[in-house]
Amino acid sequence: MPTTVIDEIIEKTENLTDEERSELMKLLLDQEKKNKPKKKGYVSPNTIWVKENSKNYRGMHIALKDGELIATGRTIKEANEKAKAKGVDKPLLHYIPAEDEEVWGGW
Repeated sequence: MPTTVIDEIIEKTENLTDEERSELMKLLLDQEKKNKPKKKGYVSPNTIWVKENSKNYRGMHIALKDGELIATGRTIKEANEKAKAKGVDKPLLHYIPAEDEEVWGGW
């Protein structure tokens, strides 16, 4: 005997035809799409970390993996070596300029 509304729905869906089951699934998926907030696009966890934490690491090289700080260093090589020592082979290596530092991007 069903104890919850979900149990009752599951029991009733067992008697549906394949066509009815497909129609129900389509209806549920359509409702889910309507209720989900619209995403503007994917943002990497590393990007979020840099945006939220960069002020604390100005003038340093950092190594990130999946939105977590793995290592820091005065040089990119130092940050990478520290990350590798912690078992992270391919971290995102990033330099955060000092507040008064001019950043030059090339030609």
